[in-house]
Amino acid sequence: MKSVVLPAVNQSMTIVDSESAVLNSGEARIQLYACAWNKRDHWITQGKYPGIKTPAVLGSDGCGLVIECPDHPEWVGKEVVLCPSLNWGPNPNHQSFRYSILGMPTNGTAAEEICISVDNLCVKPTHLTAVEGAAIPLAGLTAWRATVTKANVQYKDRVLVTGIGGGTAVFALQFAMALGADVWVSSSSKTKIDRAIELGAKGGVLYTEEDWGAQLQRLNPKGFDVIIDSAGGDGFGTLLKLLGMGGRLAFFGGTAGKWPRILPQYLFFKQVSILATTMGSPQEFQDMIAFIDEHSIQPIVDSTFEMQDCQDSMNRLANPDRFGKVTLRLHHPKPTR
Repeated sequence: MKSVVLPAVNQSMTIVDSESAVLNSGEARIQLYACAWNKRDHWITQGKYPGIKTPAVLGSDGCGLVIECPDHPEWVGKEVVLCPSLNWGPNPNHQSFRYSILGMPTNGTAAEEICISVDNLCVKPTHLTAVEGAAIPLAGLTAWRATVTKANVQYKDRVLVTGIGGGTAVFALQFAMALGADVWVSSSSKTKIDRAIELGAKGGVLYTEEDWGAQLQRLNPKGFDVIIDSAGGDGFGTLLKLLGMGGRLAFFGGTAGKWPRILPQYLFFKQVSILATTMGSPQEFQDMIAFIDEHSIQPIVDSTFEMQDCQDSMNRLANPDRFGKVTLRLHHPKPTR
């Protein structure tokens, strides 16, 4: 089979011929139709991720066809989306010490085939293409746990999603809207804000403007019920001030760096909660896929590349104009009647 391989940090990805993976007990062999990239993959290529081992087959997101599954033959012939959380463990509140994410150190989804436990399989919703199915896993699961499990977004909640344009932020927007919340966004790009409004956001502000916090305060004088953030940095203190009574701030990243000094009075008087989160469990993945199916949510795909253009696809991932997921086509599904 062919695989997309990162030979070493700061090198271009190449396509290599490799032997098919050995199918272990309880696993299914998947012919992958498509995969998608995440910022995690970009950071690995740049040497900015812990425990990097190369050469590596990257990719945490995948969608394809089950072609072999001796222990559970009922899966054979089904189109599936892969859950990237490996060895989550029995506690739904946090992952186990054996936990890892699909795609480095284990071989990931940027290949024509992969073997993975049947516990990590979900049937692809029928309204989605294989490319759209591949766009869901890591970003969708992260957004689901932040928005639903942690922040517990409710009907008519006032929600702010920061940094709109990235795959996880876009999913958080879509999930919150499907739950009936009113959602605002922030971005460094007016074009991205306009795109979010087209998807259903109530409005947005440019966080590059000095008074962005005051703008959001005017839009929601009572404050936000929920804020979903992945940046951190100096702006985190402003976000805390924007929370309303009983507000919840769920965060899953720190790309802008350390938090500033924060006055406790901003927090305890309003009974707010700061909720740290990352990824999610296979059960949450199943719940998310069922929700996407029920609400006919369409993942936002920025672009789709063919396998031979793998390096171009990774370059696109790093492009600041990107909105949604960058995907890679690995096989063309056979048409069904």
